[in-house]
Amino acid sequence: ILRAETPEAIDLLHQQAESGKDMMRLMSDLIAYLRDLLVFKAKPDALKEDVDSDMQKSLASHAELIATDRLLELIDQFAAAEGRMKWAPNKKLHFEVAIIKAIHSLGQATLDEVIEKLGELRDGRARPPGAPAAEPIAAAGDRGGNKPKPQTASVTDPGYSAPRVAEKAVTVGAEKIWLQVLAKIPAKSFLRTLSDLVCPIGTDGRNFMLGHSPDDKSKVEALASVNNRRQLEGLLKEATRGDWSVKFVAKDGIPSKSTDATKPAESFKDDPLIQEAIELFNAQIKS
Repeated sequence: ILRAETPEAIDLLHQQAESGKDMMRLMSDLIAYLRDLLVFKAKPDALKEDVDSDMQKSLASHAELIATDRLLELIDQFAAAEGRMKWAPNKKLHFEVAIIKAIHSLGQATLDEVIEKLGELRDGRARPPGAPAAEPIAAAGDRGGNKPKPQTASVTDPGYSAPRVAEKAVTVGAEKIWLQVLAKIPAKSFLRTLSDLVCPIGTDGRNFMLGHSPDDKSKVEALASVNNRRQLEGLLKEATRGDWSVKFVAKDGIPSKSTDATKPAESFKDDPLIQEAIELFNAQIKS
C-alpha cells in the first residue's frame, strides 16, 4: 500500500482470504500495524519493548515511505472501512475497495500542498509548467551585453546592514503575531504542546514560517497534520485579519524543546492547591 502497488496488494489480500484468514481480523491487524507505525514515527524507542527486532526493522523501512499526516489519513480510512465491513456480507469486497481508495489517496495532492503551490506561483517563486526558465546573469553577459561590474560593500556602506535590519523587523513582527496565536490556544491542550516546539522565524509572502530543531522533526510532523495546520491558520487569520499558509522549517541553531528540564522536587510545595490541602488536612510533606 505504501509503495502504491495496487495489483500486488490485491493479490496479497486474495491469498490471505483463500488461506482462511478472517477479513475482520486482517483489517484489525492492518490498523494496529499502522498505529504502531505512527507511534514509531513520533518516537522510535517507544515500541522497543513491545515488538521484536524484525518488526522494528519493518517499521523503520516503512516510516520512510509516508508522512505523518498521510498516515493519519490512512488510519481514518481503514477505520471507517472496518465499520462498514462489520455488517457487510461480502467483507472482502469492502477490503478491496478500501485498499484501492487508500493507494489512490496517497497519490493525490493534499489541500495544503495545493495552497502552498498557489502561494509560490502568486509570489513568483515557482515556475508554471511550460514557462521558460530564467536565464542566468552570466549567460546574458556572455552574449556581448554589458557585464555587471563587481561591487564591494564595506562595513561603513549605508546599505550594508539594511537587509539584516529588515529581516529582524519581520522576525519581531512574526513573534508578536505568534504570541497572539498562542494566547488563543488552551494551555493544556495537545495543540499547545506541539505548538511550543516551534518558533516564528519570519514570513515569506503569505507563508508564515515556523522554525524548529531538526531533532524535533518527528513531533512537528504531527503539528503539520491537516487539522492542526487548519487550526493554526485560522488563528493567524483572527490575529492579523489576513490569510496565511503555515510552513514548517527545520533549522540548525534552534534548540530542541521536546524535553523540558525537570522541575526541582521542592517546587511543587509552592503550588497554591498543595498549600491549601496542607492547611485543610493539617498535613506535612515528608521527602
